[in-house]
Amino acid sequence: MDTTYGRRAAGGGRPVRRTRRPERRNAAQGDQRRLAQLLVSLVLFLLVYIGRGVFPAQFEICRGIMDADIDFTAAFQEFGQAVSGGKPLGESLEALCVRVLGGEPKQKEPAPTVDTPADVTLLSQTAGAGRAYLNSHGIMANLGTHKAVDEPPPAAVTEPAASPSPTAEPTRPALETAVAQEYSDDGVKLPSNVSFAFYELGLPKTVDPVTGPVTSTFGYRDSPVNGKYEFHLALDIGAAEGTEIGAFADGVVEYIGESDEFGQYLKITHANNVSSFYAHCSRLLVHKGQTVTCGETVALVGETGNATGPHLHLTIEKDNIRLDPAYYVGIS
Repeated sequence: MDTTYGRRAAGGGRPVRRTRRPERRNAAQGDQRRLAQLLVSLVLFLLVYIGRGVFPAQFEICRGIMDADIDFTAAFQEFGQAVSGGKPLGESLEALCVRVLGGEPKQKEPAPTVDTPADVTLLSQTAGAGRAYLNSHGIMANLGTHKAVDEPPPAAVTEPAASPSPTAEPTRPALETAVAQEYSDDGVKLPSNVSFAFYELGLPKTVDPVTGPVTSTFGYRDSPVNGKYEFHLALDIGAAEGTEIGAFADGVVEYIGESDEFGQYLKITHANNVSSFYAHCSRLLVHKGQTVTCGETVALVGETGNATGPHLHLTIEKDNIRLDPAYYVGIS
């Protein structure tokens, strides 16, 4: 109990009850206020001292505050009363700063209200996977894509049709050197410069010098002139006298002449060491060394020399070997 008994009153009466004076409690509260004021002054002093050298701009602000018409005494008294009344020191300092700097105390912001999420449709579930939305909001452009996603794809480039490959010319058989045959297939002895084998001539173009029936074939026969059995080195083609004789192939006239046996005759050399011989002509239309083309008229059919009627005596040679002309001209 906070009471004491004093001395007895004069005259012997009852002792007087006395209570403890409140000066001691007020003194303690005054000490707290002075301590808070001292701390705030110290903080302001440090701010001014440090700010002058380190933060000159901030110092000017503080200086403006000090020069302003502010009742610092009342402000500190309120700060001290708040601290002594049990208010937290942080809130008290905040109120002091607001009083000095001006403005209302900062109110705590209410917690953000979280809205209940509505039904959300993902972009991947929309038409075009949300590309239209991205284009309309410029998102695709920011990503460096300048082409609208919904644009139709570029037309396919039609490749030009490949030109058909040129048709390769048929491969010609390899040229072979003609070789004379010593015997025929049935064992008959042959002249030294004759062969019944077929050889590729290698000429680009050939023609039949004349058209007509074969009156005598290439090979052994009974001669119509002297009746002897001998080898006929040519193919006789019957034709009317004066019929044009065409060159077997392109070539050069090697020679022309006339004899009792062949009448008027000529020889043309062709490519690949091939030559053709024409005899019993009624007239020669070329001269030695003349260049002729395939089918060009070089003479006329006759029956000069040892002949029994108008016809063309035709010989084909390759590599100086007599070949059967029936392999290279059409006969009937």
